Amino acid sequence: MDAWKPLVITALAALSLQTTAGEIKDPWERASARITVFPTTLTAGTTLFTSEGPSAFKTAKSDALAFIGSDGDIRGAQFEQAVRVYRSSYAPPYMSDAQLAKAIAVAQ
Repeated sequence: MDAWKPLVITALAALSLQTTAGEIKDPWERASARITVFPTTLTAGTTLFTSEGPSAFKTAKSDALAFIGSDGDIRGAQFEQAVRVYRSSYAPPYMSDAQLAKAIAVAQ
């Protein structure tokens, strides 16, 4: 998945630089470049935020396993951070801490 990111970024940068610098003189070409660049950038940004958002959950895996193994007695800092991110990012009804720990533990 990471192999295509540099290619997409380079292509978007090349197109957007020409469009914003005004190097495309033909108005039809400029319009078609903008029609291509802006939605693609929006889609790429949305995908990036969606795929990179749960990084707090990925780092909390060992703490989540400790939480599960200790029946909730051990609450590591990374797990606490993941709980805070979860509660601030998602709408109620929330999962319990035990359910969240299990979800983190089984996630890749």
